[in-house]
Amino acid sequence: MQISLVPVFLSAISLTSALHNGLAATWNVTNFQLECSPGGCAYRFNISAPPTDNAPGFDTFCEGLTPNATVCNDTTITASVSPLTNPLWNVKVQHEWHEQETDFDAEATYWQAGSTNVTDTNSTFIIKPNVFYGVA
Repeated sequence: MQISLVPVFLSAISLTSALHNGLAATWNVTNFQLECSPGGCAYRFNISAPPTDNAPGFDTFCEGLTPNATVCNDTTITASVSPLTNPLWNVKVQHEWHEQETDFDAEATYWQAGSTNVTDTNSTFIIKPNVFYGVA
C-alpha cells in the first residue's frame, strides 16, 4: 500500500508547482452605480485589470440584481453585489480562465476572487484579489 501512494504524492507535488504563484494585479472598478426600488436593487460597473505573469488581463462591463452572482460581458468575470449594514454594500468579483498545461497534457482552470465594501456614493474603487486556486 505504501508503494502505491508514492505516485499519488509525486503527482500532487507536480500539480502544486504548476499553479500560478504570486499576487494578481489590482482590479479597477469605475462607473459603479446602484439603483434601488421597492422590488430590489440593480448594479452596474466597469472593471479592468492588466495582464500579469499570474493571470490574463480583462476589461468588461458588469450588471445584475442584488444579491445574485451574474456573468459579466467578458464571461470569464462573475460579479455580485450584496447589501450589508446601511449604507455599505459588498462587491465580489471572480475571474476564471483556462490554460493548456504542457507538463500534464491537460487543460487547467484557474480562479482569482476578491471583494470590497463600498457605499452607493463610491463610483470608483479597487478590488484586490485575495483568493487564488487552480485545478489541472
